[in-house]
Amino acid sequence: MAAHQHRDSRAFLKQASTTYPRITNLSSRARERANTALKRAAFEAIPDYDPGTSIIQATNSYTVMANLNDVLSVKFDSYYYPEMAAHGVTGINAVTIDLRTGNRYPFDSLFCPDSNYEAVINRIIEEQIITNQIPMLKPFEGVTDDQSYYLTPDALVIFYPPYEYTPGSYGVLEFRIPFTQIMEIIDPQGPIGRILNM
Repeated sequence: MAAHQHRDSRAFLKQASTTYPRITNLSSRARERANTALKRAAFEAIPDYDPGTSIIQATNSYTVMANLNDVLSVKFDSYYYPEMAAHGVTGINAVTIDLRTGNRYPFDSLFCPDSNYEAVINRIIEEQIITNQIPMLKPFEGVTDDQSYYLTPDALVIFYPPYEYTPGSYGVLEFRIPFTQIMEIIDPQGPIGRILNM
């Protein structure tokens, strides 16, 4: 009974405290897909915590990072402070959506097929780690096909939550990569290509 109540409490907390945008001016199918993707991304930004622990502070927000040429990129930020905890817990997520179809863009759709984009992006990130003297808890393992990211009008931003690579005190780890640095691997038909109107 108690475990069931804890699950109910967490679901209630998600519903009560999570904000996300809703799209209204698309065809019904595209609108449903886009809004489902936005809601899922918002809930996935909520960091894990012990569902039996009371939360004394909870904040959630979203920021539209890009909305150009039918490409929408939204970042979600969450912060929870469990009762009796030494510090709060930060969560982050993002989603980039094709507003023509309502489908989300996975990371690998940003780049030309067979462009070896992983090696290019990894090299840029490793250079930023060294240049900015980022305090890493472990060596950088490289980007993946389903890498978390968001887009701005002029840059790709790859991010990792606290503790994945950096201490909690560092906060969210973000690598901003200007489009001008990766022009040779951008897919003109992908979301970056569309933002740039290639």
